[in-house]
Amino acid sequence: MEQEKIKKRRPVALWAKRVLVVFVVFVVLGTTFLLGYASGLRGVNLGATIPVERVINKNNGKPSDVDFSTFWEAWNKLNENYVGKINPQDLIYGAISGMLAATKDPYTVYLRPEDNQRFMDDISGEFDGIGVEITQVENLPTVVAPLPDSPAEKAGLKAKDIITEVDGNSTADMAFDDVIDKIRGQEGTQVTLTIVRSGLEDPIKITVTREKIKVASVTTEIKNYQGKQYFYIQVRQFGDDTSALFEKAASDVQQGNYSGIILDLRNDPGGYLETAVDLTSYFIDGGVVVSEVDRNGDKQESKTTRKAILKNYKLAVLINDGSASASEIMAGAIKDRKQGTIIGQKSFGKGSVQVLEELSNKSAVKITVAKWLTPNGGTIDGVGIEPDVKIENKDATDEDYINKALEILGK
Repeated sequence: MEQEKIKKRRPVALWAKRVLVVFVVFVVLGTTFLLGYASGLRGVNLGATIPVERVINKNNGKPSDVDFSTFWEAWNKLNENYVGKINPQDLIYGAISGMLAATKDPYTVYLRPEDNQRFMDDISGEFDGIGVEITQVENLPTVVAPLPDSPAEKAGLKAKDIITEVDGNSTADMAFDDVIDKIRGQEGTQVTLTIVRSGLEDPIKITVTREKIKVASVTTEIKNYQGKQYFYIQVRQFGDDTSALFEKAASDVQQGNYSGIILDLRNDPGGYLETAVDLTSYFIDGGVVVSEVDRNGDKQESKTTRKAILKNYKLAVLINDGSASASEIMAGAIKDRKQGTIIGQKSFGKGSVQVLEELSNKSAVKITVAKWLTPNGGTIDGVGIEPDVKIENKDATDEDYINKALEILGK
């Protein structure tokens, strides 16, 4: 089903299957924003799990000028001499991962079938889980917040709870992705979390029944300030439902009497490039939103896609160091075109484009194919977007950010 969604997006434009990816740990069990995959491994048959006793080496599409004999020599030496038990499928996955890692590009990676499926669930915004946002603090999974009306909230999970065990297994011994996988599970099943909470001497155990979680990528509120109303729009990611939800938000703005808009892109790790261009087009009246430069130096410009129906509203854009990729495209274009005031902290600084495509066994690769530039030709890769108005306090609350935006809009 999710594969069909991706394929349907491709005819939209040349860059429709391109995504801007960063691993910012926003996990709405599990909206871990690994947003991207890549085109085409050729050469190893991964169509089915490889039996322990044999390996099928079809060498489909193997380059004629590459000698794979050393690979198979090492493979045989390992199998002949290694003291432990070997799973050939894991060796294949490890070899592909190592091949992509050899590029030394952190965004060019291999994802196993289970990781690919999790991505598909995340980008659709619908999955089975408990509905909690978590991050890593000193290598321990820590609750940022449970989603409103989620199983996690109903069970009593709170912000800053440290998850030390999942079903009796210590999280200190798990990779973060493994923690996510163990907390997730089929709708109707239960998971027991051991929690360390500030103010309590002893850990507590909380059992949560998993449900179908639907996370909207765009949410809105009305903010009142000095007798005026302002429309607040939060974009959590640039996913499958984002364009439709933002269109509804824009319509609501037009139907009300609002003195300005707050666009919250904090902790938004990115998503589809086409969606970033689409949302930015509501505020920018024509012209370039972002440019891509490939390895040959060729430039491809992505221009606005619709009428800028929100361009005449005063606009404040909130960013922080968790704003990355597609959210940086939007913030960077608005800043360059002077359509709003950027408020907060310097963004993450992820300025590359990946292509995505599923492989034959439902695994996927993600490959960086271009760098992107803001409308004025600026690059943010490793640099980030500097806010126009900086909030110095790293521990600033949501209220601090929003109040600063209202103060600026109200001038």
